[in-house]
Amino acid sequence: MPQIKAYAPGIYARSEELVQATRDLERKRTTEKEVERRREEDLGRLLEAQREAGLDYVSDGLLVWQDIFRPFAEASEGIEPGPLTRFLNTNTFFRAPSPAGGRVSLAEPLGEPYFAFSELPAGGWVATLPSPHSFAALSTGGIEAEEIAANVIGPQIRHLAQRGCALVVLQEAALFGGNVDVSPLSRALDALESPLPLALQLPFGDAGEVLGELVELDVAAIGVDFYATDVEALPRPFPKTLLAGVIDSRNSLLEKPQEIARFAAELLGELEEGAELHLVPNGDLQFVPEKIARQKLALLGEAARITKEER
Repeated sequence: MPQIKAYAPGIYARSEELVQATRDLERKRTTEKEVERRREEDLGRLLEAQREAGLDYVSDGLLVWQDIFRPFAEASEGIEPGPLTRFLNTNTFFRAPSPAGGRVSLAEPLGEPYFAFSELPAGGWVATLPSPHSFAALSTGGIEAEEIAANVIGPQIRHLAQRGCALVVLQEAALFGGNVDVSPLSRALDALESPLPLALQLPFGDAGEVLGELVELDVAAIGVDFYATDVEALPRPFPKTLLAGVIDSRNSLLEKPQEIARFAAELLGELEEGAELHLVPNGDLQFVPEKIARQKLALLGEAARITKEER
């Protein structure tokens, strides 16, 4: 039988206290030490919520990341953060990466505080990074996906492998809206030279049009938002591990674990032998309040438990 796992990659929701402390710091009403104290509280609460939920991999929630691109735009030569740009059809914005001249390369891999290495169990945590194709496609132009893969994201993945990361989820947000040519993405993935298994997740969008091509890519898993993608669009039998987006990260309504488990049971029947089913949110949980996000983590764990017991 296929293995079943559950976890929550991506940027996690900040508490109201952390958000307020960050605003106060910008207005010079508090100190960096106080913001860091709030962040450590948030991280501790997130890690505890994942343990209580029984999730198979834990995430540090990327609590210091302003968006999925900016840490790399700030830490790389030849790139800089550009104009504010809307992220898909959400009410959030990111700084679009912009060329800054010269060769593009990561000055040095991101460590603490971008990744909470000291709090994560070796071999038991999941990291989320931007897909190099998404990085280039959502830039202001003049940035090549293969160059980002070889000189920015690839070195970061190799660093994460040395720090006990088990799985890297690449967030791919540039294959919607009629842009369905996966060839640049395929070439960029080849340039990564990743020592870790990779999952390519398409958050908050209908992946049905490209799923048939995505399963041919050199990645271990494909992530599908089942709130936007018809299950009938899945190639059958599905030949890779399926990251099933079954928790809606953009809606505060709480899912019912039994319903998720029934859907998961249907998905299990569509997998090729050797493929796994991973239950995940359909995108970053930063789009709901932190208290709701914690409840959704618990529901995700409960749905996975039921699915495992009833398969």
